Amino acid sequence: MGCGRSQTCATPTTPPVGGLDKARTDQHFAQAFDGSAARAQLAITDPKDEVARASNAFVQFLSGNRVCITDAPCGAGATVFAFLATIAELRAHAVLPREPLDVCLIGAEISGPAREYAAQVLSELRPTLEEQAIFVDAELLDWNVTDSMSTTDLIRKVTVVSSSCRKLLMVVANFNAFLEKERKRKDAQPQLEELFRHASGGNNMAIWIEPDMNRATREGGLFPWLINLIDNAWRRFVSRDSDFETASVQFALPLNPRKTVRVGLAVIAMILTRS
Repeated sequence: MGCGRSQTCATPTTPPVGGLDKARTDQHFAQAFDGSAARAQLAITDPKDEVARASNAFVQFLSGNRVCITDAPCGAGATVFAFLATIAELRAHAVLPREPLDVCLIGAEISGPAREYAAQVLSELRPTLEEQAIFVDAELLDWNVTDSMSTTDLIRKVTVVSSSCRKLLMVVANFNAFLEKERKRKDAQPQLEELFRHASGGNNMAIWIEPDMNRATREGGLFPWLINLIDNAWRRFVSRDSDFETASVQFALPLNPRKTVRVGLAVIAMILTRS
């Protein structure tokens, strides 16, 4: 899908922002899905040894057994599906052992069209995953991070599903445009706190991924705000052993492999432990 006269073309500094309507979802899916997937792949493969904590956490959680993954907001599924596809590829090349991995995926997203895309992507991806003993049981929920009742419904689902899993991995990705650009941080904070608090305990972890841009990393930006919450208001149920990590790499465009563009990653790994 190209950029027509009525569309705004994506650039590294002005990526498209998804929305509730199909037009904005389509634009975001066409122009940002590949970058989001590349960012997730960078986080898990860490080719230049820049984000070791996050990479090790992903490999640990996705090596085998039965795991619950909460992806909120999930969008069209670029982040988690890239994680799983990367694990499958590493297994196919005997880099990782081919142990049965049962994934109970809970995708939470406010955009109905985005959830439809996520379901379609998973349907296309499922045979490749299952060839490498990765089996995904997914539920895609309507979730509004600024609404307490919506978050209560999500928490209830996570509680029920994760009870049959050995561990829970909570993934938050590409949220800075909504929280920072649209100034929803204050409205979202109580619901994010509830979600993190109820996910804490046992062997659970959270990974938060954003593009490496000023809105996420500068002083007063999203990640410094998040670190302040972890160290203070959330310290009884979230901990960290480092600040956020950053990395970048050139990746080949799927529809034009001769051309490469830079993808930047900022990521923080959190332990959801209670004290």
